[in-house]
Amino acid sequence: MSLRTRIALIASAAVAVAVLAIAVTVYLTTEDRLVEEVDQSLTDRLGAARAFEGLSDELRDRGGPRGRTGPFQVPRGFDVLYVQLTAGDGTVISVGEGAVELPVAPEGLRAGETVFTEATVDGLHLRIANVDLGGDRGVLQLARSLSEVDATLAALTLALTLIGVIGVGAAALLGLFVARSSLRPIGELTVAAEKVAATKLLAERIDNDRDDELGRLAGAFNEMMEALESSRDQQRRLVRDAGHELRTPLTALRTNIELLAKADSLPDHDRSALLDDLSTELAELTDLVNEVVEVASETETVEPESEVALEDVAHGVVARFRRRATQDVTLRVESPASVVGRRSRLERALGNLIDNAIKWSPAESAIDVSVVGARVVVADAGPGIAPDELERVWDRFYRASDARSQPGSGLGLAIVKEIVDSHGGVVFMEDNTPTGLRIGFELPNDPQPSS
Repeated sequence: MSLRTRIALIASAAVAVAVLAIAVTVYLTTEDRLVEEVDQSLTDRLGAARAFEGLSDELRDRGGPRGRTGPFQVPRGFDVLYVQLTAGDGTVISVGEGAVELPVAPEGLRAGETVFTEATVDGLHLRIANVDLGGDRGVLQLARSLSEVDATLAALTLALTLIGVIGVGAAALLGLFVARSSLRPIGELTVAAEKVAATKLLAERIDNDRDDELGRLAGAFNEMMEALESSRDQQRRLVRDAGHELRTPLTALRTNIELLAKADSLPDHDRSALLDDLSTELAELTDLVNEVVEVASETETVEPESEVALEDVAHGVVARFRRRATQDVTLRVESPASVVGRRSRLERALGNLIDNAIKWSPAESAIDVSVVGARVVVADAGPGIAPDELERVWDRFYRASDARSQPGSGLGLAIVKEIVDSHGGVVFMEDNTPTGLRIGFELPNDPQPSS
């Protein structure tokens, strides 16, 4: 069963329940009101009959054996359909021409008490008012036919049934119309998803001009497709760039291995230099492969976020580089801030910045690391970078013109930018007068942990 059909059925069922509840309420209310009017009419006539003093005298004059007697003459204008007097000994006196014998009044009546009952006599549906006249005056019964009430209720039942059927049918049609118009974006989304699954084309989008929940769904689908398309393009670019960068070390390795195959004819110092080159190229290739894998797999999502003190991060990273760097690595901390993030990723970002500075700074120079609030800066004394290349150094595999002859993958600063972006921060790079660069990042002052 389709979703449209289900919605139409639900709408029809809801309308049917509402119509049924209203119909029952209207029917019962109308029935009560009509019967109440009949009861009031009988009550008025009972009052008039009880005030007729000749009634008890006639009853006494006609006393005798139990049984039915002749008609009792009702005062002129006393407009009731059926009247019956029952003496205390059970003698029944019927009044009015064409009268029918009414059922015996219910037992246990108290003097002056009026009780209403219903009965069907000779096919007539009657409403009967029973009143005990007190003493030996007997029980007076007045009855009116409920034929008009029954006819009115039958007509009302027919009308309510017709209205209910029409209402339920209209609700079903309206439900189908509303479902068809409301679920149009879902249908388009389904078609688009099936098309993407069949063709693997991620450029599919849904036209969306709605601002309701379905419009949000269509917008979310378009954003998802855009993100998937962008991710696939980045993966293709990463694979293409990685393949290009891998060619150089692989070519060098192959050349050196071919030379090693002829090692017997090489002098000892050439063989030693060749082995050193192989070790260097293997290390460079290993670093490149590790960084490519890291960028492709985005391992920063594995570690949960927590509160991280930037001062502690800086102290740990600087201490590690002091042990292996030939340059003097200094650290200055002012008003350090704690941020919410992934400690290992922030350590990796700062480590990449210091490693980049060490690679370009002279051996006798100093690398200055400073932490001011949530701002981390690494200043070096290297040759700097051309102004037109300042922004491009954050791109994957991009290497400045002066750096192409140096070892490196071109991924170190790109990884820094990705880490900082994932923490909601920004990266920056500027000249370090008189020489070198100031490069770093700044994180939000009051970051919130992501869910």
